[in-house]
Amino acid sequence: MTIDAEQLALQKNNLYRDNYRRVMAFLLASVVITVSLLAVLSYQIITTPKPAYYATTTTGRVIPLQSLDMPVVTNTYLLQWAALATRAVYNLDFENYTKQLDNASSYFTPTGWESLTNAMKSSGAIDSLKNNKLFMAGIVNGPAVILDQEVVHGRYSWRVQLPLLVTYTSASIQQKAHFIITMDIIRVPVIDAAKSIQINRFSAVRG
Repeated sequence: MTIDAEQLALQKNNLYRDNYRRVMAFLLASVVITVSLLAVLSYQIITTPKPAYYATTTTGRVIPLQSLDMPVVTNTYLLQWAALATRAVYNLDFENYTKQLDNASSYFTPTGWESLTNAMKSSGAIDSLKNNKLFMAGIVNGPAVILDQEVVHGRYSWRVQLPLLVTYTSASIQQKAHFIITMDIIRVPVIDAAKSIQINRFSAVRG
């Protein structure tokens, strides 16, 4: 009976040992598979390109969308664009100023345009243009510079400054005035502006 008990105990020990080895082998295999899957998944996440997003115009034209925290235009282009926008605002005449300003509004966000038109009205510029039958011609007479550029509230923005010479002409007089123009330009969705930039603040100080 003692021998049988010892053999039974030995068999149990062998069974436990074999089962233990099988369990450890299974766990080791599971760890290897898990690590391999994580490595493959990480590689796919790193190497898979970000999806591209597009908008469509009313004519069906497809336009790629870019993140608003990216500049998308060069500094050289930005300064040329800022000068063009400024000339659009300051080249007016008493007969066509409404249409001319409406054309210039495409350079501005709604906030920027409201601040500009309110400033022009409160300064009396529009009344003077109409009442004195003036022609206003503005030229950028010096280099435009970028004072600052950074991401603000998730949008890339630039602060640009440039000198402007404005000539007021009527049938009887001609006057000149120098201004320092400062504007904040921000990124906007391409569906709002073709170049994805607009003026959000515009100020003119006599210089």
